[in-house]
Amino acid sequence: MHKHTIDLLKRLLAATEEERLEWQEVPGKTAFSYLAGDFVVLVDADEEHASFRLTDSKGRTLEQAANASLNVSLGTSGDHSALTAVKRIHAIAKRQAMGTDAAIASVLEHLQNLGEVDGEAEKETAEAPSELPSDEPSLMEELASGVEEESEGEPGHDDARDEQGVAEFEGHGEIEQSENPEASGHVLSEPDLATEVKTEKKRKRSLFNPFGGKR
Repeated sequence: MHKHTIDLLKRLLAATEEERLEWQEVPGKTAFSYLAGDFVVLVDADEEHASFRLTDSKGRTLEQAANASLNVSLGTSGDHSALTAVKRIHAIAKRQAMGTDAAIASVLEHLQNLGEVDGEAEKETAEAPSELPSDEPSLMEELASGVEEESEGEPGHDDARDEQGVAEFEGHGEIEQSENPEASGHVLSEPDLATEVKTEKKRKRSLFNPFGGKR
């Protein structure tokens, strides 16, 4: 493998790990591509296969390497081979192009929110009383009590009005009796009756003779 190709793989691996490259999925294939101006870098890999290819804007292959030809050292501190570098680039490109990390983050957020909702529901269930205290009346009992109070209060007003009417009637009768002694049932004795007759006669004579003399 040419030294320039080895240098290119080293730089591609570093930039991919730093997420500075935008890899795209190749439709219908397991390969991923990166567009660099007028050139395209293609990487493909699985458990038994790995390949690297560089093409121009016309689709012509300018450089390629696969499997055994990639089994060369990149000369890095970790002594990575070109084969290891291509597989590493492919794995990162796949996660980026397919949005794997974003999908995982979304699912984790969903699970977290779901856990918070379930926790709040359990807390509310635990805090809610299982039944009303025995010393608190139910709604039906309060309604029944209100109806009884209203039904008990109405006759009381009627009784008060009846008692007031009776008192007024009796008072009126007493006044009539005081003005009419006969109606009140008072009976004069015989001396009183004689006195009353004499008085009445004198009153009549005075009406006919105001001077008191005989005519």
